[in-house]
Amino acid sequence: METQRSEPCCKVTRVSSDYHIPDIDERLLRQRDKEGSLRELAKYFNKQVLSQALDSATREIIGDADHIYEVLAGEESKRSKKAELRSKLSQNGVDIESVEDDFVSHQTVRNHLHDCLEIDTGRQSTADIDGGRKTIEWAQARSEGVIEQTLERLRSAEEISNAPTEVTQSVRVGCGACGRTYPIADFLDNQGCDCQQ
Repeated sequence: METQRSEPCCKVTRVSSDYHIPDIDERLLRQRDKEGSLRELAKYFNKQVLSQALDSATREIIGDADHIYEVLAGEESKRSKKAELRSKLSQNGVDIESVEDDFVSHQTVRNHLHDCLEIDTGRQSTADIDGGRKTIEWAQARSEGVIEQTLERLRSAEEISNAPTEVTQSVRVGCGACGRTYPIADFLDNQGCDCQQ
């Protein structure tokens, strides 16, 4: 009777096997022990995949995996630079689209650590009032920007009048215990509702 080959437990295991990346679990754990975040672990893994996909000649012509990955995945990289790099990789026999399909997200890494290696991936919360305030302010500004852009498109399509507009938002927080509401800034300054003090 033919023995069935065991299936890889997840994408991390499958891809590392396909690209012949040895000891990937140990390497990921070492990176994690250096206070590596899940996103940094995903980036580390993806660079290993890319490195295995490149031959020495390609590295000499185009650059190493770190450089190539930062251009392809970097938010600061211009589209033209990414397109030029993809073209060079293709000319040198690298199927970069297939390689990128094998890249993993931080969520995939988390699932691998948690489900396959049974490692707790939780981190202690470092949230504080100042950090929370900045996040809320960013979200509010982003939301106002989206509304302004939507109004501008409607104005251009002559769906609304052409009068200039200014978008402002007032965010309030309601206490589920007593029903009192606060402007978000007051709620944060007060560190919550008075009824819980």
